[in-house]
Amino acid sequence: MRLNKAQTTVIVLLNLLIAALVAYIFLSPYFVKAGGGQGGTPPDGDPPNQGANTDPVPPHNKLRDAIAGKTPEILRETRLMGTGDEHVVSVFFKDGVTYVFGNAGVGDLDFDSYGGFLCTVNGAGTILGFTYFAGAITAASAVGGGYAVATESGAGTGDATAKLYFVDYTGDARETATLDGAARDVFALDNNKLAVVTQPTSSSLKFSEYATGEGEFALGRSTRIECWYNLTYFDCYDLGGTYVISARAHSLPLYDAVVFFTFVPGGSETAHYYGGSNDAKTRPYAVMPFGGGYFALADKGGLATLISVDYAFKSYHSSSLDFTFEDARLFFTGGKYYACFDRADGAITYELDENLGRRRLDGLGGASVRCAASVGETALVGVKGEYKDGKRDNKALELHLPASGKSLSLDVTDGEAYGANKSADGITLVITARGGEALSSPSGGSDVYIVTVKL
Repeated sequence: MRLNKAQTTVIVLLNLLIAALVAYIFLSPYFVKAGGGQGGTPPDGDPPNQGANTDPVPPHNKLRDAIAGKTPEILRETRLMGTGDEHVVSVFFKDGVTYVFGNAGVGDLDFDSYGGFLCTVNGAGTILGFTYFAGAITAASAVGGGYAVATESGAGTGDATAKLYFVDYTGDARETATLDGAARDVFALDNNKLAVVTQPTSSSLKFSEYATGEGEFALGRSTRIECWYNLTYFDCYDLGGTYVISARAHSLPLYDAVVFFTFVPGGSETAHYYGGSNDAKTRPYAVMPFGGGYFALADKGGLATLISVDYAFKSYHSSSLDFTFEDARLFFTGGKYYACFDRADGAITYELDENLGRRRLDGLGGASVRCAASVGETALVGVKGEYKDGKRDNKALELHLPASGKSLSLDVTDGEAYGANKSADGITLVITARGGEALSSPSGGSDVYIVTVKL
């Protein structure tokens, strides 16, 4: 078909329109960049890009120096921070270095993973390093050349696994053994041997010896204790080849007693009970050996009671203190024993002698003692607050030196004390807290604080 002039003109115009559209599609990005509107320089009056932070995020500095304290009494503070709850299990002081063993609730900020950790801090409060463990730490102790650390993962499940580690003073950790149950205690017997007390079931305990050498632990003799009752472990004592384990034996609401198991490793145990059913029920809270036998703090008939028993378990004596209490702890330092009874209206602390003679320490002002240590003289570190719905609401941390009469009170929220040591310019305390006016703000739940104070 032959096109007339008008048809030819229309086709030419359509082709020109199509070419213009194609050119716009391919060239429009260049026009947009050169103009002001969407991607170039904003026109006058338009706000710059909002909500887009282009500043580089600084890395979190874990190995950092201490900061100055917030109050005149605190010379410096080092805070171990994570957005979860951090708890301390054990603290050791060695050659100017503080070794803090604990468990982190979240693996962030200072902590690479949740669970067991070791943090080392020097005398100036500088963080030297971190070591991490598989599972939560349940016990730790100083042994020859370093520390023995017990952990548990999968607690309360069928896959629960307990491990034993050796950690040298540099923080290098090596797994050395698998344990039969979670460890309740680890302690050195001598430079070449340590003992581990585990709890395979709620009604059993197991004592195991390990020979140590160059950081390796070899299993030796062991004794497993089976009981008719649920057991709460207190302590284990070496009496020169014969051992004694103290525990609470209970099957509530019918039975409650303190029990002592005596044994030679590898042999069977003999049980010695004090308590029982009905009016004889005796709930122990703390047990400790002394010159002629053992002390125990207990609830008997609803009242605070001091109990003593000789090493042969033939003579028991008890003395009622005629008041009720919520919890109790025993301490030994500086050649003296201290018994603290928590009460709803303030704790009562006694200095005890070996004959159960007692002297009340009124200078503590109702503080609940959590730690006793030698700092040139005996230091008692505690917390002060009120009981609400069966829980203590701590608002202050207290440091007392009974011999010199010196004391210090710090505004600390929900504090707990784990260790104290004399430093070159004051007293170093290891605590956990959820804040307070005396401390820098925590990053989440409870943080660990290493603070040096001066009275």
